[in-house]
Amino acid sequence: MTLTQERFESWLGAFGKAWETSDAQKFAALFAPDALYYWTPFEEPKRGPAEIASAFSGAIAKQSDIEFGARILYVQAQLGAAHWSCAFTRKTTGQRVHVDGILVVQMDDDGFARSFREWWHTDEK
Repeated sequence: MTLTQERFESWLGAFGKAWETSDAQKFAALFAPDALYYWTPFEEPKRGPAEIASAFSGAIAKQSDIEFGARILYVQAQLGAAHWSCAFTRKTTGQRVHVDGILVVQMDDDGFARSFREWWHTDEK
């Protein structure tokens, strides 16, 4: 299956909604059973939905008032790339944090992410 702009846009929308609602199960459900999630280029990937959900839960436990947005950069074959940004309040400090990044997703034939790579920066001090 070739990834379409519409399918990728829908997937990104579900990704953002799961983050904004802090829903680890919906977040993990976007990934294939054998998915690899590269949180940064220097860490070992999270492997499979259970490990992805656990890492996601740990990250969002410290976040509130989450706002996510993304703009598609390209879609080709089974790959999609997007520029994304997120803002949230750090629960422990009350500080508003902004994150800006790029993500590249390889989708499988059923519309799940098989490989997910992201590169991001934050204004958090």
